[in-house]
Amino acid sequence: MDSQLTASIIPPLAFLIPILGAVVVVPLTRTSERWRAIGLSITCLLTVVVAAGLIPGVLDGQVYETYLLRLTPRIWMYMRVDAMGALFGITASTLWLLALIYSTGYMADEHRKSRYYAFFSLSLAWTMGVAYSGNLLTFLVFYELFSILTYPLVVHEETPEAMAAGTKYIIYILIGGSLVLLAIVFTFFLAGDQTLSTQGLLDMSMGKGNLLAIFWCFLVGFGVKAALVPLHGWVPDAHPAAPAPFSTVLSGVMVAAGSFGIMRVVFNVFGVSLLSELGVMQYVQYIAAFTVIFAAILAVNQDNLKRRLAYSTISQMGYVALGVSLLGEQAMIGALVHISNHAFMKGTLFLCAGLLIKHAGIHRVSEMRGIAKRMPVTMGAFAVAALAMIGTPPLSGFVSKWYLGLGMLDVDKPVYLAVLLGGALLAAVYLLPIVYAAYFKEPIPAGDITPADKKLEAPLSMLLPAVAAAAITLILGLAASAPGMPLSLARLAAKLAFH
Repeated sequence: MDSQLTASIIPPLAFLIPILGAVVVVPLTRTSERWRAIGLSITCLLTVVVAAGLIPGVLDGQVYETYLLRLTPRIWMYMRVDAMGALFGITASTLWLLALIYSTGYMADEHRKSRYYAFFSLSLAWTMGVAYSGNLLTFLVFYELFSILTYPLVVHEETPEAMAAGTKYIIYILIGGSLVLLAIVFTFFLAGDQTLSTQGLLDMSMGKGNLLAIFWCFLVGFGVKAALVPLHGWVPDAHPAAPAPFSTVLSGVMVAAGSFGIMRVVFNVFGVSLLSELGVMQYVQYIAAFTVIFAAILAVNQDNLKRRLAYSTISQMGYVALGVSLLGEQAMIGALVHISNHAFMKGTLFLCAGLLIKHAGIHRVSEMRGIAKRMPVTMGAFAVAALAMIGTPPLSGFVSKWYLGLGMLDVDKPVYLAVLLGGALLAAVYLLPIVYAAYFKEPIPAGDITPADKKLEAPLSMLLPAVAAAAITLILGLAASAPGMPLSLARLAAKLAFH
């Protein structure tokens, strides 16, 4: 299918609507939590509608573009919605909507709520800008905005642990962003262009040394956000410190934005043929494979629930990087689908973790004995997401890992099947004991946390988003091949990249 460029005013709405929520809805509803919740939910819902409305045209071969602002005679702020961007956009906006609805209950007794909701909405705006960026400069502007302006959300609790995690986060992010900026400037100097093209911007005539320097600057810069080992240090501290609703999007979308950046570099800046000629991707394969196994091993030993889930995120993003580095069509499909599937799997787990923290006082895995008797719906959603993370059919995690496995065989790299299976086995080791303890072990004696016979399910405003995320995890597995699902967008993106 040939792509057809279509001028449209719709893509900018995806980031303008959340900005409207931050600068208009939050100030006007400062004294009314009910109206603030309604207003922000409407802005998030409209963002989802915009993102979903672009998908049919994209699947039909349309590529929507919008020129926003001319900065120099040769450089524009430019938006471009292709299959890859459409997939990331609908994933981010949907998970953000669930996290926002969840926030209305979780944040009810918290301080500085206006600040929280303003930056929460702005973070969605910048993320949608990343999804729909059409050139490297636009990508960088939105990427840096959402990287830096999410700092207030990381440190929202204002505890010593949160402030320390925020400091580490901002140091990592600024270093990574500087390397990305350097790579973009170097790319523009060599190519005279920065548009994200399916054919790539660079070629071997520009010098192998120059190309390798650009590639590694991009990889390390985006690898910080993608949490590739050893660039992952901020993740295990930021997730436990942040409020649970933000941990949900931090793990499900923001870390994935780094992986999305790596995808843009591989398929739209360099291109498959050039990277094959450079011979550099085998080293990325080693890094990604090590990330999958190493982070999963560290997750096994974490008693803090959110910290265990944070290491799980690092491991799962390693799968995405591994799929990209194989430079195969099936592997690319698996990597793209895994970004979306992981967002809802891990989103469910973090939403459930927030319910355990808020309504049972549970922060640690060792405190979860028998909790399913008091929070059956919460733990039911948790169990669904845990099984999906392991790769249990017919849940969504199985779909993406199936395509990753096919991709490994297609490019004659069966050795990485051991990594795929090893990561799944380790996921079972760090997730299934939680489910087992919750359902089959005796509750903690009364008085240690809460009386053992007290029902602790959260209000519907918090419980429904967790259940909805678990339901999406099930649907993305059962209906994976349906039109408009992540798999269809991933197949189109891979077809354009390889043909």
